[in-house]
Amino acid sequence: MLEVYRALLRFPRLIVAIGLGLTLSVGYFIKDFSFDASADTLVVEGDEKLATYRSMTTLFVGDDFLVIVYRPYKAGLFVRDSLANLAALQSDLAGISGVAGTFSILDAPLIKSPPVPLESMSTDYLTLRDASVDLALARDELTSSPLFSDYLISSDGSTAVIRIDLAQDGRFEDPQRRNLDEAEYAVARSKYVDARHELIRSVREVRDRHTDLAEIYLSGVPMIAADMIEYVKSDLVVFGSLVFIAILALLFFFFRRPRWVLLPVLLSAITIVLTMGVLGLAMKPVTVVSSNFISLLAIICLSFSIHLIVRYREVLSLRPEIDHRVMIMETMKSKFAPCAYTGLTTILAFGSMLGSDIVPVEDFGWMMCLGITISFGVTYMLFPAVLLILGKGEPSSTLGRKIPLTSLFASLSQKHSSAIIVIAGVAFVIAAVGLSQLSFDNRFVDYFDDDTEIYQGMVYIDGHLGGTVPFDVYLQMGALELFDEGFDDFADSAGEEWGERYWFTRDRIETVGLLHDEIAGQSTTGKVISIATLERLARDFNDGEALSNLELMYVLGELPPGVRDQLLLPYAKPDTGYARVSARIRESGPHFSRDALIAAIESYAVEELGFERSEVIVTGMMVLMNDMLRQLAESQARTLLYVVVATFIMFTLLLRSALLAVLALIPNVIAAACVISVMGFADIPLDMMTITIAAISIGIGVDDAIHYLHRFREELDLRGDVRTAVSEAHITIGRAMYFTSVIIIAGFSILAFSNFLPTVYFGLLTAFAMLLALVANLTVLPSLLIHFYRPRSLT
Repeated sequence: MLEVYRALLRFPRLIVAIGLGLTLSVGYFIKDFSFDASADTLVVEGDEKLATYRSMTTLFVGDDFLVIVYRPYKAGLFVRDSLANLAALQSDLAGISGVAGTFSILDAPLIKSPPVPLESMSTDYLTLRDASVDLALARDELTSSPLFSDYLISSDGSTAVIRIDLAQDGRFEDPQRRNLDEAEYAVARSKYVDARHELIRSVREVRDRHTDLAEIYLSGVPMIAADMIEYVKSDLVVFGSLVFIAILALLFFFFRRPRWVLLPVLLSAITIVLTMGVLGLAMKPVTVVSSNFISLLAIICLSFSIHLIVRYREVLSLRPEIDHRVMIMETMKSKFAPCAYTGLTTILAFGSMLGSDIVPVEDFGWMMCLGITISFGVTYMLFPAVLLILGKGEPSSTLGRKIPLTSLFASLSQKHSSAIIVIAGVAFVIAAVGLSQLSFDNRFVDYFDDDTEIYQGMVYIDGHLGGTVPFDVYLQMGALELFDEGFDDFADSAGEEWGERYWFTRDRIETVGLLHDEIAGQSTTGKVISIATLERLARDFNDGEALSNLELMYVLGELPPGVRDQLLLPYAKPDTGYARVSARIRESGPHFSRDALIAAIESYAVEELGFERSEVIVTGMMVLMNDMLRQLAESQARTLLYVVVATFIMFTLLLRSALLAVLALIPNVIAAACVISVMGFADIPLDMMTITIAAISIGIGVDDAIHYLHRFREELDLRGDVRTAVSEAHITIGRAMYFTSVIIIAGFSILAFSNFLPTVYFGLLTAFAMLLALVANLTVLPSLLIHFYRPRSLT
């Protein structure tokens, strides 16, 4: 194999030409590289709860709607000009392709402004679109309405809401994908995501045309998902450029040669282009979960390059007289094993994600495995080929200079190894405390900086309009065919519509009302709507008293069809027996446990209302995302053990010593635990990005350990003394570890300026992981070697 590699390097220009040609060819497909901004990326594909959610949304409606909040600047809402402007805005929104319908206070039936007799309600009610409406009476009615207040209008009457229902594509609601094959699904999915992106962009454009007259906010689960991706894309451009500049500056500072600045950047760029091109060719979109794969690939590729550069400069300095080709082969051969094993262990770490049921996480795993493989191939083919073309160059004048930090770590390890081991043990105990405080209670509002439009809109809606993030509770109360004997003939003679009205009995509505009130009484919930809301509205026709069964049937029969479609049918389906209670969460309020909220609702329905557990369904995007994060955490906990065991095997194979493998793992497990514990102590919940920090921390730390121990073994074979080998390893490989760590820490720290807080946390925690990995592998690991490892262990 080595001879084949040596033979290939006889044609460096051909290798470079093939590499650049392949990059251009595969890079062409970057045009098909895309970001998936749909809300489906926030849930677990194939999950039973997702299947239930999709099933219920086919009966009722889901979270696939947007909300426009409209608050006039000067004149109040209840003046003709303001209402005309609201009507114009609603009309413009309704005309957007992909919008299925809109609903606002302009469409709400006014039954008390003036009072409308019950027998005339189906034809004689007014709306705010009617010029004859008394606006003062309408304002009082709508703001005090149990249905419309905090739903279509704020309780103070200053702000109106337009609900925008989005058209559905059934191919993506069916878990079986309507029998589409993988290629057809990928194409259709890409078009669907593009269309949804264009729809939200159009809604924003319409919104912007009306902001001169009113304060307007846009919210809704589809927009939150889209904005998350938009912030990630923006960060890739803005902060990617800043990180690129920082890396160039640090590479020049450390190596002072143009070739050592441009070559690592070139190899990283080629790796990223090839990986993105393959993803585009495979029609695999990037989601919020996998959006950091580019940054992580840059880390890995830079690490490969820097270790090769340091080794090459070392050989050049020590043996400048040897042939350049021999020098390059010696460099590549000496670093092949540690680079190959670091690549394999990192692939194992990310490969653990391939077993996840969460499609974006599974995709992230194979994206990284693909990228690491490409990175290793690009580095080991193009690095020597480019150097052969450039020539030998001059030996470094700074190679002999000691790096103060690595020298300090070497000294501490030699003089205070026992104290370092004790401190590491104490750090692990403290980290265990922090790990016990980890939380999964994510809030969408916490993902965005407080000066962003989406954050301000969510906070405003929370404070004035009953909450932002919806969830639903469904009760199975007996289907239409379960009528009591004796009423069938009456229902049949009155027609199907009358039969449906019969389902809405006082007992059913009172039962729903009890659950409605229980949910509304939770400190974290805002607006709650159910069939009990409509019944309470109808009490105005009955002197405020609850309606009997006959009165209920009569009132429902008098509802105008348009009102029935908007205000009744979304909350009950007599033919299936399901009643729906729709609620919203006030995300910007105090932190709370979603698991506790769901458990409290289910417990009340079962223990207090007498339902079977199977007859109560709590679902919605809040529930699905919470379930996704919990499943992801459980999956990561399971696979973390797999990663540790697999890494132990890799260490044992590379170092031919089980003891060295154990010693190598200890500092890196401690470092990873410390990184994650910071989240617990700082009350930072695990989210879609930070959930992978544990695997990344171990992967980064293990890479450092492999390089350090490989060099330690070389020095030990030469010198036969552990302490001397540790000192020499710090001087040599410690330099490469230091350069790599500082460059990556600086690059990822720039992400702290993002407006998307998961990116901020990911950047800072990755930088912190690099720092701890460096410290652990240059202090704890050598201290363990000095105390527990003896040359006679090598057999």
